[in-house]
Amino acid sequence: MAPDHFRGQDLVNETRVNVAGLLQAQFGSSRTYALCLDVFRLDSDLIAKGVAGDVKLTRLREQILVDAEVSGTVTLECVRCLQPYEQPFLAILSEEFQPTVDVRNGAEIAPSDEVSEDAFSIDDNHELDIAEPLRQHVVLALPMRADCGPDCPGPDVTESFDPDAVDDRFAALTRLLGDEDGKSESRGVG
Repeated sequence: MAPDHFRGQDLVNETRVNVAGLLQAQFGSSRTYALCLDVFRLDSDLIAKGVAGDVKLTRLREQILVDAEVSGTVTLECVRCLQPYEQPFLAILSEEFQPTVDVRNGAEIAPSDEVSEDAFSIDDNHELDIAEPLRQHVVLALPMRADCGPDCPGPDVTESFDPDAVDDRFAALTRLLGDEDGKSESRGVG
């Protein structure tokens, strides 16, 4: 008998899904959901907007595998011009969720050695919440150095790996460095 696969209800402004039915299905069964979040809080001052994509839940032997690909935008502050701009992102996640309660008899399930320590938990009501792994993957998908792009009105960034290179704007400061022995130039200070 082939594993079943069907399209579940869409997750509209919701990150929790009940997986009791999937936990009782045969191994390899899967459910697919369309995810649509108008607003998704990533941090106290960081919010993703228009988060949309597909979420696939697959029943494995002792856990459920969540695969998702979502996109959206986050308002970031450009490090050059200090103006806010919309940064698009694409986050791809694949995470395991471990049940804590047996769906058939309600007994507590002890963590298995076969399941990764990093696996997320399915709660006592058999609900799986993708909010935390989604948050982590969206934050990782954002650039480390927020830059609004080539048309940024801010100063040009000089990137150099040459330790002896000096930005022309700071060339006058080299006189303060002194000679190579580390002694400062004396200017009549006694």
